[in-house]
Amino acid sequence: MYLLYCGLLVIWVLLLWPAFRLKGGARLWLLVVIAAGIAALLHEIRMYLWSHAAIRLDILLISMALGGLYGSAAVLLFFKRWWKTAALLAVPLVVIGGGMSYKWIEVSRESQRLGETIEESNRLLFQAKFRDAETYESYFGPFTGASGNLPTGHWQIEGRSHFTRLIINSEGRVWLFFQCQEDTECESGVAGPELHESGDNPRQWAASLKPLAGLPFDIKITQSDSATLSVDVRDKTVRFVKAPPPVDPAPVPQSLRFLGAFTKVECIRAHAKVRQIWLWEDGARLYGVGIVSTLVAGRQNLFVRPILMGEGTREGNAWRFAWHWDGRSGTALVALKGGNAIVTLDQDLDQHGRDLEDADQAVLKAGAVFSDERIELAPLTTGADWRHWFDNVFTGHFTSGYVPAC
Repeated sequence: MYLLYCGLLVIWVLLLWPAFRLKGGARLWLLVVIAAGIAALLHEIRMYLWSHAAIRLDILLISMALGGLYGSAAVLLFFKRWWKTAALLAVPLVVIGGGMSYKWIEVSRESQRLGETIEESNRLLFQAKFRDAETYESYFGPFTGASGNLPTGHWQIEGRSHFTRLIINSEGRVWLFFQCQEDTECESGVAGPELHESGDNPRQWAASLKPLAGLPFDIKITQSDSATLSVDVRDKTVRFVKAPPPVDPAPVPQSLRFLGAFTKVECIRAHAKVRQIWLWEDGARLYGVGIVSTLVAGRQNLFVRPILMGEGTREGNAWRFAWHWDGRSGTALVALKGGNAIVTLDQDLDQHGRDLEDADQAVLKAGAVFSDERIELAPLTTGADWRHWFDNVFTGHFTSGYVPAC
């Protein structure tokens, strides 16, 4: 689409000769159109050389403006009996306009698809956290132990509100849920210190929560009795009542077993070569997700892109994985032995076929450098559910983690 846009930036050249020959208002209008084309061209040169904007809404606006101006110039030339020049201007204008319209329709459809994928991702994540009592306890707990006088447990909204439920565990961690789409809830979690007493009231607490996007915000919780909480959030007061969590009473039988994460970190001066894979077993089948990256050691690394390795093909006592993911492709042979994962990485190429990592073999021990709920909450029901999960929750997703110092 950018090439079509560039074509639109130079069509004004066709108007130079008519503007020179015509007189009066016709010449004046053609000069206005030419000036607009030149201004748009200079703007694009400036953007190309000195700006690195990822989202170019200006292209849409400029294209619409130039299309209208060029169209008016073609009509003017037609009435002035410059038929050949009018046709010469109209034909590329129609081709460019049609091509750009088609591309914008594609972008719109892709945007709609991404929106649906994000909605499905939110739905899957919410359901996963409550899919059974064990997962609920593991993710949100513990709910027993030294909690002092904290109002631990699951609290449901009383009445109607944007906020839906509140969960507090015995360590003072807080999750405030809200309606993020029609049939799904999302949550904001603790951003700063855990829930702590606020003021002199022993039944009043405060915490800072981090939303999905944006800056942290403060909440204040007041317990009026054993079954009711009042929460002050974003200049509103909402009431919650004690209620059982929406845990599925009859979880779907599981066919997969999560084997956990296996990791090896090799130091390369100030950097660390990190190999980490998460594995799931389904009888003779093996599923995997991995990270193979050279990262800065001794700091928190952000925007690390996991690889969806998919399902491996059995080769003797090992499994062969092949993937094409996020512009990268590769194959790996994975064998399980003595509680470790022996990984032979045959290739890891970018979209241009350049080697990103050397082919080698490494023994990955149980443990993790990176922890990611979008990986560790993957369903254990069927292989199809597992694939559907990662087809959605990995859209636009990066993970982060602290890489040990070398």
